[in-house]
Amino acid sequence: MKFRFLWPRSTADAELVSVIDRYLNRIKHFYPIEVREVLGERGRQAVQRGSIMRAQSARLMEAIPKAGYIVVLDERGRAMDSLKFAKWLERLTMDQPHGVTFVLGGDVGLAEAVRERADLLLSLSEMTLPHQLARVVLLEQIYRACTLMRNIPYHK
Repeated sequence: MKFRFLWPRSTADAELVSVIDRYLNRIKHFYPIEVREVLGERGRQAVQRGSIMRAQSARLMEAIPKAGYIVVLDERGRAMDSLKFAKWLERLTMDQPHGVTFVLGGDVGLAEAVRERADLLLSLSEMTLPHQLARVVLLEQIYRACTLMRNIPYHK
């Protein structure tokens, strides 16, 4: 079983990149992981947001593996507390030999086609989070779930 993380490349905040790497390294102690970053788009004019979102979403769609369970993060998705998430993830690790892919959009959002490709839409919060902070929250919750699955003291 492998965790895959798929998101647009971003170096907007070096401090968050450091935290992301820290949690990725912690998760590696429990499961193999793969991070795939698709190229981001340049330009931020309001008239370009739609075309940027479509181009990023197309790249994400191309990178989503054919096999495995696909989780797309979306504020309108299913919300879970940490314990429910850990139990859900534990079941998934037993039932999905092809792994789980977590797909996160960039700062312009995701096209509907990406949401429709998901086996699960997952919400980290009803609030809008910066995409790099959403990565940190997701990775921390996966690490927390891994420690809960193995009765390692971390969860409070």
